Amino acid sequence: MATEHGYNFTDQADQKDFLHRVKVSIEESKKSQTMIFGKRTESLFAYVAGALGKVSLIKQEDFGDIYYSGEELLAPDYRLTFDDNEQMLVEVKNCHHKQPTNKYSINKGYYSKLKTYADLNGLPLRFAVYFSAWNHWTLLGIDAFDEHPNSYTIDFGRALAMSEMYLLGDCQVGVAPDLELHLLADPQEEVPVDEEGEAKFIVKDVKIYCDGEEVTDEEEKKIAFYLMCHGDWVESEQEALFQNGKVCGTKFVYSPQDQTEPNFALIGRLSQMVTNGFREHTIKDGNVVAMKLGINPSSFGILIPPDYKGKQLPLWRFVIHPNPDFEGIIDKEAVQ
Repeated sequence: MATEHGYNFTDQADQKDFLHRVKVSIEESKKSQTMIFGKRTESLFAYVAGALGKVSLIKQEDFGDIYYSGEELLAPDYRLTFDDNEQMLVEVKNCHHKQPTNKYSINKGYYSKLKTYADLNGLPLRFAVYFSAWNHWTLLGIDAFDEHPNSYTIDFGRALAMSEMYLLGDCQVGVAPDLELHLLADPQEEVPVDEEGEAKFIVKDVKIYCDGEEVTDEEEKKIAFYLMCHGDWVESEQEALFQNGKVCGTKFVYSPQDQTEPNFALIGRLSQMVTNGFREHTIKDGNVVAMKLGINPSSFGILIPPDYKGKQLPLWRFVIHPNPDFEGIIDKEAVQ
């Protein structure tokens, strides 16, 4: 701004003008929900990439001045460095389409500027497209898109089929239902029930159950708690616990919405769980209250070790690779 407006740092009038412009800019930005949610999604991707376990360094690439003597270029949002020192440039996009067959579009001229920058750095370029209606992240090369004279397009189904999120460490997680959280009072304390049917107590112990079996291993308890907090299962039951006619605690039961197998159900993708956790810190009552968090993205890390073998918490992890032969989603209504 100092360069654009010719500010003199020692001039009081210029300082006041700077503060005024910043204030006006903030007020105008608050009115643009598209910009606000877009910037939040851009920040969110850093936490997703940092939490999934395969990326050791994340750098904001489109920050600061760029001096280049050639054709016009554009720096992507992030540079990722993986554990094996391989690198990738990523441009983050937010898609709000509610119909899976609607096309998401990238302008060819826009892509060309990003590609020029990637080629100069000798690095592959990917688009991280977040489909907000389904809370779903995809990582896509331009070859996943359909090419048109002035744009590249892709729908939700093809984006899922062609996604390379596994490169970041993403996977689908399954576990044996149900998961239960028991908050227990001190057994030596009297927990009376008042006239309104409420009982107040101080939690002295926490127990977690999976498929009716208590999870006692501390690492497994942390994983189970994370899945309950951020997974797709819903709180199907909450009830008081009684012992010898007295309230001894309360339990919360988390169950899959669609159960087809007796001892297995998917509970969500790791990237979705990180996104759910980030949402709790940045969105209140449907409004964005923060775009970044002052913590390392690795703090959102999933607690499941690569060599995990559960004792009381059996987990299934499905690593989804892209399907280059995918032809598209069949429109069932059109077929009928």
